[in-house]
Amino acid sequence: MQTRILAFTGIRSDYDLMSGVFRALRDDPQFDISLIVSGAHLSPTYGLSVRNIEADEIPILCRIESLLDSNSSSGRLKSAAILLQGCLPIVEAHAPDLILYAGDREDVIVGALTGAYLRIPTVHFFSGDHASDANVDNPVRHAASKLSTFHFVTHPSHAQRLQRMGEPPERIRIVGNPALDRFVSTPPMTREELLASLSKTEWQRYALIIYHPILGEEEQAARHFEQVLSAVEESGLPAFVNYPNVDAGSREIIAAMERWQAHEGFTFFKNLSSEQFVNLMRHAEVLVGNSSAGILEAPLLPLAVVNVGSRQRGRLAADNVIFVDQDPDAIRQGIEQALSEEFQQRLRHVVSPYGRGDSVQKVINALRDLPAQQLLNKTEDPLQ
Repeated sequence: MQTRILAFTGIRSDYDLMSGVFRALRDDPQFDISLIVSGAHLSPTYGLSVRNIEADEIPILCRIESLLDSNSSSGRLKSAAILLQGCLPIVEAHAPDLILYAGDREDVIVGALTGAYLRIPTVHFFSGDHASDANVDNPVRHAASKLSTFHFVTHPSHAQRLQRMGEPPERIRIVGNPALDRFVSTPPMTREELLASLSKTEWQRYALIIYHPILGEEEQAARHFEQVLSAVEESGLPAFVNYPNVDAGSREIIAAMERWQAHEGFTFFKNLSSEQFVNLMRHAEVLVGNSSAGILEAPLLPLAVVNVGSRQRGRLAADNVIFVDQDPDAIRQGIEQALSEEFQQRLRHVVSPYGRGDSVQKVINALRDLPAQQLLNKTEDPLQ
């Protein structure tokens, strides 16, 4: 009898983390996998990344247009409410054996609430991680963990944190980061092939910029982003620039992108194929911004990262990451350090703390033997 699995995904970043797991579940006769697709996936403004899911041929159970184009903090909460209301009858009718979700965004807390109230076992991927950046995503991640039945974590320290929160070891599986598997399995493109596919054959070296707005700094989002662009421009490197996520302040960043379109040294993109994006990271000289990709995926390559500002601070990071303040001089100095021969030599010895790209099979093996019904009731007392 197949195990019917339903997974939530609301943005390209969380799909990238889980796409290898979804493909493996699709191809395994023991499992029946389908997705609830929502949020930015269905937005033309952010690149219609649902096309990546369609290209991977992962079954989509339903598409819920939940994303409000409000550019406000309350908009995220309203979008979560739309998703919750929209998904409940679908989940009830589908009656999955297990619900999966990954990370720390709205669809995660919606998936966790849905499973808890409908008494469906749930698995939270990337739980137990922690950042000290005061972003709302961090407490959302921990709140979802307390609602979840099981935790598939990327590092032993994350398992320890969950146990400090009162989650017993039998609910936790250490599997590493399944997103790394695609950096091992994706066919390599030469730099020339990659740049030709992106219509930039005249470029020889380049930086990659991924910068997202920060809660509480929405009004400064454009100025902060333009500081990053200016610093990279001064380094002499052209750059591919990823669109921001959908958080409050993203509209200001997009407006700044439009102002910088005339600069020859920048190419802005909303969404790339998985093959293009993986190879874009493989061949980049440096990643500048504040994306979790610099923390979670870049060490495997290894790729030098300049993490700007408070976002991602406090997370477990390898020696490929240089943390700098949101300050023009600090950003310039960080890029200079990352490109230095000394730092590039240091990169050769970087070891990813999140695995070696062999996590997907660990996930599948763990799902095969998961005592879902036995541990459905969360009766543990953290004081005992």
